[in-house]
Amino acid sequence: MNHKNPAPEGQAVPASSRSAAVLLAVLALLLGLAAGIFGARYWLQTEASREYDTMRQGLQSQLDERDTQLAGALAQVDALTGKLVVEESTRKGLEASLQAAQTELGAARDQLAFFDQLLPPGPKGAVSIRALEVLRLGPSLQYKTLLMRNAPEDSLFSGELQFTASGKQADGKKAKVILEAVLAPGSDETAASEANPENSRLAISFDEFQRSSGLLAIPQGFTPESVTLNVLEGKKVRVSRTVKLPDLPAPE
Repeated sequence: MNHKNPAPEGQAVPASSRSAAVLLAVLALLLGLAAGIFGARYWLQTEASREYDTMRQGLQSQLDERDTQLAGALAQVDALTGKLVVEESTRKGLEASLQAAQTELGAARDQLAFFDQLLPPGPKGAVSIRALEVLRLGPSLQYKTLLMRNAPEDSLFSGELQFTASGKQADGKKAKVILEAVLAPGSDETAASEANPENSRLAISFDEFQRSSGLLAIPQGFTPESVTLNVLEGKKVRVSRTVKLPDLPAPE
């Protein structure tokens, strides 16, 4: 068997061998470059994918936050809309009440002007009885009265009402009695009446006008024919008015 001996040291390598080595080196270099390019491309794709995921998550978080803010804003809009509806309804109700009150006030002023034409108010501070009505109601007399006053500014009239009746006793004799008010049992006014000998007087206090009504007790066996209302200030009678009663049988 023949063996080829290697070229002696220092002997030149054939050109074909050198070309093959160069080709192998170039091929290896190309393969290395290709591998590097593919590796770099893979790395870039991976990094880009990570950045994309990060950006997408950030944008999704911002979108979720905006959705939450939008939902909160819509809820506030709904709440404000409901509040405006309620306030509008309340405002309309208040306007209606105010209009009704103004109408009533206008009617009261018209009535006051009418009464002023019928009976002049008189000098400052003068008190007048503009209306007095007394009717028989069983064993009592029902009264209604309207007092008016040409009041000075920021002043009140404080006084009392006292009713007297003229009529006949059971024996036919004429008499004049002071009528007492019929009060609810147990009331403070009843207690004050029992403690006060002048229990026939009813306290009043007003500036321009005051309506008053109530019941007056008819003494047993007495038939009233007329009733007089005295408006007292202290012990002084400021004004009086008398009305006649229809002829009715005496109470039993």
